[in-house]
Amino acid sequence: MLDLKVICDIRKNAVNSILTDSDDEIIKSVWKKIIYVLTYYILPLGASSIAFWRNITLSSMQSYIGTGIAIFTGLFFSLLLSIGAKVRAEKENVNRDNANFQRYKTSMKQIANIILYIIVLGIIIFLIMILNSILKSANYPCVEKIFTAIALFLLGQFIVSLFFMIQRFYFLVRDEINNIL
Repeated sequence: MLDLKVICDIRKNAVNSILTDSDDEIIKSVWKKIIYVLTYYILPLGASSIAFWRNITLSSMQSYIGTGIAIFTGLFFSLLLSIGAKVRAEKENVNRDNANFQRYKTSMKQIANIILYIIVLGIIIFLIMILNSILKSANYPCVEKIFTAIALFLLGQFIVSLFFMIQRFYFLVRDEINNIL
């Protein structure tokens, strides 16, 4: 059964992971919060608004979006499956440093939260493209304009979330290299 509360929890956990550092502390810098709002909400809203006013349609770019979403979503499914194995392998390491292991586990949890949300966004964008294909008509061009604006807003969040996930991987690699050296 599809539980929308779980989808909302996935989004909430992803946003919390984005807004915390590698030590799982909430980022308090006002500048970083402004950057988050600008990149995560204003930039996608601007892209969808421009597409709406310039009459850019989802049909004209549907194949590109569909291909990109399919590739990234499949990649992230496999990456998500490997995260649990990596944490279990590190947990079984008899020579592990518990403090470093907790940071590693926190970073992997944050990455998993963001990946889950990226997968959800990809599925929603795909569903919007299917609905657009079914419901668009020459008699109601506004329907396609609305679907295009929604899809581009979510696509903007999808892309920005990719950058936040890359940032989390950077923190993870940085911390691991600092622990080795």
